[in-house]
Amino acid sequence: MPQIDNDLDSFPDSTEANRTLGQENFSRGVISLIDESKLPKNALKQADNITLAEDGAPKVRPGVDWYGTAPSAFAIDGAAMFVMADDTVHIVCVAGGTIYRSINDGFSWTACTGATFTSGKKVDFEQANNFAYMYNGWDNIIRYDGTLVLAVYTPILTPVANAPTKVGLAGTTIRTYRYRVTAVNAIGYTIASTVVGGGIGVDRDRKSFNDTNYVNFTWAASVGAVRYDVFVGTSAGAENYIDSLDAPSLSYQDKGLRDENVAIQAPEENTTQGPRCGDMALIGSRLYATADRDNPYRVLISGSDKSIGQFSVGYDSTFVDLQEGGQYKPVKVEDYRDGKGTPLATVWCKSKDGKGCIWQGTLERANVENITFLVPNFYRLPGSRGTDAPNSVVNVLNDYVYYNSQAMFNLGSRAQYLNLLSTDEISANIRPDMKKIRQSAAAGIAGHFQDAKLYISVPYDSDKNNNTIIFDTERKAWLPKGFTLGFERFFSYTDNSDNKKQHLLCWKPGDVRLTEISEDFRGDYGAAFNTSLITGLIHVNTRNRFDFLWCEEAEFEFAQPQGKVLVELSGITREDGFKKIDEKTINPSTEKYSWSTSQWTTHPWTNTSTSVVSYSEPSTKRYFNVQRDINAYQYRVTTNSINSDYILRTLQVNGTSSQAGKPREWELLEE
Repeated sequence: MPQIDNDLDSFPDSTEANRTLGQENFSRGVISLIDESKLPKNALKQADNITLAEDGAPKVRPGVDWYGTAPSAFAIDGAAMFVMADDTVHIVCVAGGTIYRSINDGFSWTACTGATFTSGKKVDFEQANNFAYMYNGWDNIIRYDGTLVLAVYTPILTPVANAPTKVGLAGTTIRTYRYRVTAVNAIGYTIASTVVGGGIGVDRDRKSFNDTNYVNFTWAASVGAVRYDVFVGTSAGAENYIDSLDAPSLSYQDKGLRDENVAIQAPEENTTQGPRCGDMALIGSRLYATADRDNPYRVLISGSDKSIGQFSVGYDSTFVDLQEGGQYKPVKVEDYRDGKGTPLATVWCKSKDGKGCIWQGTLERANVENITFLVPNFYRLPGSRGTDAPNSVVNVLNDYVYYNSQAMFNLGSRAQYLNLLSTDEISANIRPDMKKIRQSAAAGIAGHFQDAKLYISVPYDSDKNNNTIIFDTERKAWLPKGFTLGFERFFSYTDNSDNKKQHLLCWKPGDVRLTEISEDFRGDYGAAFNTSLITGLIHVNTRNRFDFLWCEEAEFEFAQPQGKVLVELSGITREDGFKKIDEKTINPSTEKYSWSTSQWTTHPWTNTSTSVVSYSEPSTKRYFNVQRDINAYQYRVTTNSINSDYILRTLQVNGTSSQAGKPREWELLEE
């Protein structure tokens, strides 16, 4: 029999049948938008360092530990996996501006030579065409090809042209042609050379040039050039492309054999160093780059196939400036689709008002006579929202999820909008938590999707990411403090072992060493972390919030518990209002043993000499006496030891309905 107080007031006022009120899953996660007294039974008020298992059952989140060794004594600025043609993998890491690589899963590191970044600028990666393209929005692009020698996008100088001469063409001058030349490297082209002497006068149109009537044009060499492009025109700023010559050629005879390509005019900017971009993505067979330090409205599109990563029109490259001079600036590009499923390049833009926008587009080929050229065709999605946190943009199944001005948004198709894409807020349940994000640090938010969970590291009231939100995509459940740790970036890594084990790697602000998140770890770096789970304040009668229950016992069940688990019950009591009723510590039996293999007498009890089998207790059920009238109850479950773990199966109370009426303190009396 349960123990009760001797005070007569402690006896129940009813002998109705026993009632059990329970919470068996929390599939809605944390809902901070609603007051705890109105939370549904399957939602939580708080879940710090908690994630969800099957059926929405809360459990202690995975632990973290160091992965490999430190590349250097400097803080990490970027890291990624690089896959060789033979499927072996490297880790490429940037620290203190130096690029390091590991070919043995981070066990040891070697510094690469040939290029460095500005220390402290965060570096991102994109692999294409057998290179890892590394960029930080500040320095020139650096390429890693699997060796220790890096290639940096380095500018070359504009060639110096000589005055053109003519062969034949000596009649009355009817045309003056302006010849210019650009030097081209593996990345782009220089500014076109100046026109010497204002051009050269001839007696006929170029179409009438021939083997005996032509113009000879020469120039001086530019160190680093692999090719020279020649342009011609009759007016300044309208010189059109006619031909290319591989280095070391330094002269061109214009015999009128090549038509002018009016779509490609003499360049007025040097692109031989490539864009100093902050974002890059492989879309189809081309690299798209945004967040260009020198051209903030521009989306650059490289050549294709063997010309991937080359940003010169001579390499079939192009670009588009999205609403130049406006407040929207592109910061992120991804390969996505429209509402009909047509593949499109999708560009997220930021803006000072925090709204931003999204553009989508394709590359089309246009023909003018016998000349074919690329035309970017981009349009803005009406009513869309962009982002100023490019690393928050994450592909989640069929949609993209990203941060936008104090909320997480979703870009995808909706049943009510046929053949259209829609952007909608999806984090309304934790809106108060999202508003804690410091806007001045929001650009550093980082996201990653793995095992049906979206990890989003954010800066709550901080200048650096200090917490990680978990969004459970299977249950559409938010856990705003899934990790009370913040990370700068995440990436997946498949090691070189025979098992090809996959790792979720990341690093915290200021770390000199990579971190791994894994269910195999207990604690953080070998130390315990605290967990806290708090349910809503659940009324004993959802149809009458003034009812009471004579609560006899508090009951709870945990699956596979380990370490100490503290369970606390609070509630609105008849005598004292809201108060902590009791707390208990669970010390589960983590091992069970079979009968001994030793002999009891001369006859063996078992016929085996193997060691005793042990196994974890699959389910731990506990209860404690309450013996109080309660109007509502609330559970809190906490852990603080390194070996603590559990899967929460149920939290419940049982008792009988109370007929004692409302407490006198609730009555409003006339003054």
